[in-house]
Amino acid sequence: MLKKAWQLLELHFNECYEIVKNDEFYRGYASEKWRHSKQVAGAGNYIIPKIEWLQKKSNNYVEMVKTAVLLHDVCRFTEIEHSFNKKGKYDHGVGASILLRHTPMFNDIRIWLPIKHHGHRIEDLYNDEVYENIEDKGIQKEIELICFIIRDADKIANLNMLINEANIQHLFLGTSCGDKYKDGQISQIVKDSSFKEDTTPRFQGASQADHITGYLSWFFDINYQYSVDYCEKLNVLSGLFAMFDKYCNDEEFKSRYKSFVVNYVQNHQYLK
Repeated sequence: MLKKAWQLLELHFNECYEIVKNDEFYRGYASEKWRHSKQVAGAGNYIIPKIEWLQKKSNNYVEMVKTAVLLHDVCRFTEIEHSFNKKGKYDHGVGASILLRHTPMFNDIRIWLPIKHHGHRIEDLYNDEVYENIEDKGIQKEIELICFIIRDADKIANLNMLINEANIQHLFLGTSCGDKYKDGQISQIVKDSSFKEDTTPRFQGASQADHITGYLSWFFDINYQYSVDYCEKLNVLSGLFAMFDKYCNDEEFKSRYKSFVVNYVQNHQYLK
């Protein structure tokens, strides 16, 4: 299954690349998402063997979970094509769920339903009609836990890229700040949503300080202890704090928020 998943992912990348290859931005964007998929798979390969409930599962089951992680962005390339051809918005998670649901090898609901909501708020999974109508509560729980793995691996790959690859940080921070907050201050919408153990909102015109606060808030949406451990191994939190120091001039907020995040990470009971 996993070998076939790699082939499917590469097929979608190659088809997209052929369409956008003459455009420097989209060519780079597609290549970056191909690399991202491999990085997410790598993060998953670190987390998955350590998760206690998965250690009781068969090799085929574990391969199924790794397949879900690998294929989480299989339709990101379709999304890129839509953007390139100016066809309007396209949700790559929803698109992937439709593709995989109709592909016999990958039509296990434990693959396509977690992928559908990997980039949404987790409440969207819980409120999904298909999820709500699953009679087997054991399967329902598995879908939730697999979705957590995908979401964690996705975050780890993105955060590691953010702190270590300066040449593409603009993809995470924007090319310019909103005029009102370009002095390194935190916008009111971010202040109002902080200190709630939840992710902060994304919005147009956010400053770099707002963006870094948002990425720090991702730690409130990480699920497994082994994901936190891997972030520590990669120096993700310290790297984000260094960027926070660089982009945020609100010293009082910065000090309070750093302490808030550290306290949460050290004391929260993550899944194992």
